[in-house]
Amino acid sequence: MRLRPTSAALVLSVLLPTFPAWAQKIPPEFRSAFEGKVRANRTYAVVVKKGVPTTSIYGVKGDQTDAFYSVDIKGGEWETSKGWLDFNQVAADVLVEGEVVEIVDVTFKDARIDLRTVSLEAHKVSRGSGFSQATKREPVSTNFKFFFPFAVRGPEDLPRTLEYVESYLRLFPSEQAARTFAGQVLAGTAPAASAAATPRAAAAPASQTVRREIKVGMTPLEVLDVLGKPEKEVSFETRTRWTYPDLTVLFENGRVKEVKF
Repeated sequence: MRLRPTSAALVLSVLLPTFPAWAQKIPPEFRSAFEGKVRANRTYAVVVKKGVPTTSIYGVKGDQTDAFYSVDIKGGEWETSKGWLDFNQVAADVLVEGEVVEIVDVTFKDARIDLRTVSLEAHKVSRGSGFSQATKREPVSTNFKFFFPFAVRGPEDLPRTLEYVESYLRLFPSEQAARTFAGQVLAGTAPAASAAATPRAAAAPASQTVRREIKVGMTPLEVLDVLGKPEKEVSFETRTRWTYPDLTVLFENGRVKEVKF
């Protein structure tokens, strides 16, 4: 005799997310590698997908109730999240292509990574109705939940993981670098996304590694992966200079233009 599922079981089957057979919890060694590249409150991003919903950081009613809007990124497409805490989401607006946001929280949840962003641009938010309706500009937030279409087993998976994230959010280590790239996006001259920097070669001396891996055209994020944080950073319009003990890296429009030893 076949047993019919209980109503509770049916509810759970709808609410609980399903994962591919190979999906597993993201390992600690990968988490460390990812957090070395994407740092909460220290990493900025440029939105490169149109129409992703967002809402005020003050919430639906202005009292910080439901002050979030989450989207699931699956197979390269987004959809509104339908998890346990996502049942009362109200979009105040949408993010625009070329908008600069700050990564304010990085969370690892089983087989996915959540990046909560707060836009550096205020959006128009309306509350109330009729004669009592009020509209004003407020900061907005979107939580991106990235479900990867491949297994994440260790640091060797970091490049393609970042590449997947950057199909929505192009990552930068500074606001200036992000705004430079955003200008290119708005002007229609932004370079195509590229895979993140490959891991450092272990066999070569440090000086040889630097000379070989720091190349013209690299992004600031790729340079950080090889050299780490510079001792000094100076920016002017579309140009940025990073100074290290034995070399200087010059960026123009968010890409390496020259390396001086």
